[in-house]
Amino acid sequence: MRIILITILLFAATSLFAQKTRHISVEILGAQNTVGINYDSRFKGTYGLGYRVGIGYGYGRNSGWFDESIKGVGVPLELNYLLGKKNSKLELGFGASLGIYRVKGEVAYYNNLEWYSDRYNTYEKVSESYYYTSSGCQFGYFLFGDIGYRYERAGGFMFRIGVSPSFNFGDKHGVTKSFFYPYLGFGWSF
Repeated sequence: MRIILITILLFAATSLFAQKTRHISVEILGAQNTVGINYDSRFKGTYGLGYRVGIGYGYGRNSGWFDESIKGVGVPLELNYLLGKKNSKLELGFGASLGIYRVKGEVAYYNNLEWYSDRYNTYEKVSESYYYTSSGCQFGYFLFGDIGYRYERAGGFMFRIGVSPSFNFGDKHGVTKSFFYPYLGFGWSF
């Protein structure tokens, strides 16, 4: 009886220490663009391979020849790997952020009118410019990586900080150029 009880206690203790680490966090910048909420979990144990799923709000403004603003909701999906067995870990990840974005921008249209008159021997050219605001919703995505530091206490405070390089393959639904966002996250492990 004593051996059975000790065996059951050992199995229970082993399974307790082998439970997956999960956490909920709030992230600023990074794959969320502006701010978002994430759920993160390991596939096995407290380190190694895991995944992250979130939802975030993004806003961006581009000013150049014409002003353009982009805002919308994105869903970052990521596979990540944690190196380190204590509370402090190196975080490496790769994923995609998919979303619906409202793009609002100023568009210019130029119309050149030319004519030549034989009667008066005059040549005249008139240029007209029309500006209007274009607005619409569209699907968009970008690929990103995560390289950073993560501190997580089992059943307690979680903190992330790092850099998130973002890029795409140049199609019409992705970001137009690569960029690096820092990220900062706070949350709770359970």
